[in-house]
Amino acid sequence: MNAMIEFYVHQNKFAIPNAWEELTPGLFEGIMADMDLVTKGELSPAMLQVKHICRAMGWSPRNLVRTKEEDTLSNLAWLGEQVDFIFRISYPDQDAALQELSKEDYVKAKKTPPERLNISIARYLSKLDYKFVLNGCFCAQLIPYVSIQGQLFSGYTIDTSFSQLTCSLTALQFIEARSLLGCDQKMLPLLAAILYHPGLYDSESAHSLAKSFEKLPDATLQSIAFNFSSFVNYLFTTTQFRILIAGESEKKSLITTGALESLYNLSNDGLGDISAIEQMNIIKYLTILRKKLIETVRSMNFAEIPVVDIAKNTGLPISLIKQII
Repeated sequence: MNAMIEFYVHQNKFAIPNAWEELTPGLFEGIMADMDLVTKGELSPAMLQVKHICRAMGWSPRNLVRTKEEDTLSNLAWLGEQVDFIFRISYPDQDAALQELSKEDYVKAKKTPPERLNISIARYLSKLDYKFVLNGCFCAQLIPYVSIQGQLFSGYTIDTSFSQLTCSLTALQFIEARSLLGCDQKMLPLLAAILYHPGLYDSESAHSLAKSFEKLPDATLQSIAFNFSSFVNYLFTTTQFRILIAGESEKKSLITTGALESLYNLSNDGLGDISAIEQMNIIKYLTILRKKLIETVRSMNFAEIPVVDIAKNTGLPISLIKQII
């Protein structure tokens, strides 16, 4: 996937963001607002992609359609088809039809509608009951601040420069915010208040602040939730921290069930008092949890505990346990 869609008009070069990480806050919230229309069945995924093109270029979709110029509409449709970061295509039975594809063809099939695919099983795929799902996995803060009645609240920061990942969230902030993912709309002000809490984080203060965050538009609150959810997905699917939720469907891991207990247990390990542990940086916290989990697996193996029993106790897949030991 190219991060930018580049094209020329009269020898002038233009570029349109084709990755979540490249979006401005305005482009991001625009996609989120359009996604709400897609969910309601009022806008097609293809038209959402066209609207992203128009928004990025400052064009009016209505004016372009009114021109009825075939070349203009054809070029606009082609540009829309190049946008491949917003959706992923989901096929029945967890993409069972794609399992025999090469890695390259699999990637193409996940982001390109089968009607436009140039692979051997494209016709077969087009007959399946496939769905477009939002691609919620990226590492960026796309709403750096919000304004409530003239007061600015800065959000958490994410930095991936120099091939290093840093994030300003504290461990307690992250745990409390993650516990609210998938919550009802009425709980989103609390999620936003946690993530945009000024100064030293405090749960009680965030709870009180949530009343002010109720004044934010629903679209902004939903965008904040999706942004954070996508960052969480990124952490636990593309980084070394994925071990912390491996096998989560079979047994809850440290990072979900008992997350607060795991946090406070670090105090018993001599890593600081409870207040210090709560304010620990999230990346440091996850790094410590990962280290403790690996040490636990290796200690159990050293004690000659069968791999099957290690899997039962840790919730980790046997294949991953074998890699660790």
